Amino acid sequence: MQELSSYSQYLEFIAIVIGFLRYKEIKDFKFKYVLFFLIYVLITEIFAGVCYDLFGFVNTPVYNVYVLVNFAFFIAWYHSVLKSLIRKRIIKILFFVYVSFWLIDAVFLEQFLVDYLTYSFSLGTLFLIISVSFYFVEMLNREVVMHITKSPYFWVSFGILVYCVTFLPFYITYLFFLQENPIILSIVLFLINCIQYCCFAIAFVRADRFTIEHPVDNNSL
Repeated sequence: MQELSSYSQYLEFIAIVIGFLRYKEIKDFKFKYVLFFLIYVLITEIFAGVCYDLFGFVNTPVYNVYVLVNFAFFIAWYHSVLKSLIRKRIIKILFFVYVSFWLIDAVFLEQFLVDYLTYSFSLGTLFLIISVSFYFVEMLNREVVMHITKSPYFWVSFGILVYCVTFLPFYITYLFFLQENPIILSIVLFLINCIQYCCFAIAFVRADRFTIEHPVDNNSL
């Protein structure tokens, strides 16, 4: 299952390379944190692969920590780019609820060292969908909506939304009905990862320091 889905890492690497090549366009904006996060993801995947393939160590804890970092990062990132104080407060609550739930899940509900934290993954996906939806609502109420496909934030958000909305139902179905046939989940994961990383690559290509929104400030993240 992991062999097929791992091919999407090539697209992830390509997106990172494009991000580096376009870094001068994003270095003063909050969008640059997406590039930093992608680098973290790539390092995590390489480390997890080395642990398992070369040393035979269980890499489940690495992925469980990644689940926390992934959702906590993006929820916090959307909090930093939202304008509405009400939406920002809701996102802040979601952030603290999620981190607290992850800790409870890791310690009491599931076996952190052996099991993937499926409850935390599912809750994080729902919270991230809410965060992305909030951002899309704000985009529709600003002038940027007239040139929405030129916004790198749109492409990142679109890629994240496709991943969350598509993968979560398949993941839940797999857990309850399809565990004897994991190739289905592998194919779905591969396809939506390809879509997501293509969106990230497009986002870096679209980045223009003269039109991009959300400059870095002292309140960033």
